[in-house]
Amino acid sequence: MRSCRQGGLVDIESLAALDGLLWLRTGHAVAHAFNFSQSFVSRSARRCADVFGVELKKAESEWCLDGDLMLLNLERKVHQHVRWQKGLPLRLEAQHWSGPLLCAPSPSGWITGNLNFLEYHRPLHLLALGVIDAWVASYPDVPFGDDSDIVAIPLSRMPMRLVVNQGHPLLALGRHLTFADVAQYPCLPLPDGAFPQFQAALQHCGLWQGSGLAPMSGRRGGQEQGCVEDLLVGFSTPLALPLYGEAVVELPLELPMVVGDALLIRREFSDSPQTHDLAAQLRQRLRKLALTTPDVVVLEHSVCSSFEAAAGLNAWDGRGVGVSGAANIP
Repeated sequence: MRSCRQGGLVDIESLAALDGLLWLRTGHAVAHAFNFSQSFVSRSARRCADVFGVELKKAESEWCLDGDLMLLNLERKVHQHVRWQKGLPLRLEAQHWSGPLLCAPSPSGWITGNLNFLEYHRPLHLLALGVIDAWVASYPDVPFGDDSDIVAIPLSRMPMRLVVNQGHPLLALGRHLTFADVAQYPCLPLPDGAFPQFQAALQHCGLWQGSGLAPMSGRRGGQEQGCVEDLLVGFSTPLALPLYGEAVVELPLELPMVVGDALLIRREFSDSPQTHDLAAQLRQRLRKLALTTPDVVVLEHSVCSSFEAAAGLNAWDGRGVGVSGAANIP
């Protein structure tokens, strides 16, 4: 894809190289996604940064920009409108547990990212800036409200499962299992604040352990003091559970929350043909997956910033209370 400058300071490809590094993290990934050479990515990203007087640098494995970003952000918005208006390929990202299921292969008309985000804030930031054009996020951690610049299009609802490896000591408790029992074992660590609503649900159940592992209880025998990874309690959606095979077993305990997939789009593009087509493609893939997973509900709706109003299902409100039909729950 080669284009003119479209009346701006830099051409579309140069800014794509710069924003591609912010999004995809490596020059190799950017070159593959945009059909550039790696030398073009490196040269153009640096030149683009120089044009706008900003510094491209890496911090905690993420490329970031330092300096006055006002002019760059304005140029980025212009380029994003060009992509949407001229039917150029758009940029799609997703969380690591839903992305490979829903976004691979890439939906028609879209370039997909690494599909390995394990947090809420970074992809939302990239979407707000216009670095990416859409994001398949995980409900309930989605923006909501009519005053938001981001619209959440509901795609699915499903329960969240607690899972362990075959032979885990918790399985011996059967239907007598409680959250207090689970809390004695290390849960899959997540960064603090990565998913605020999900974190609130785990905290309510006494299962939140942040990025550290809980100490093993002194009541356990030596055999259970073995490999910590073997004793981890993890989380899985019904869609993702078959990917683990027979090595992973669902615990007979329900988390008091509902999760799902939501397509996030900037409000100005939420009613575009590309948005409706993408939502239709994602729902089609969800329907196929749901054929063998009865706990998955595909939400057959168009654009709606109120997730709960569209779904008509119970949701976790962050305080341990199930609510139904609440307009302020996205």
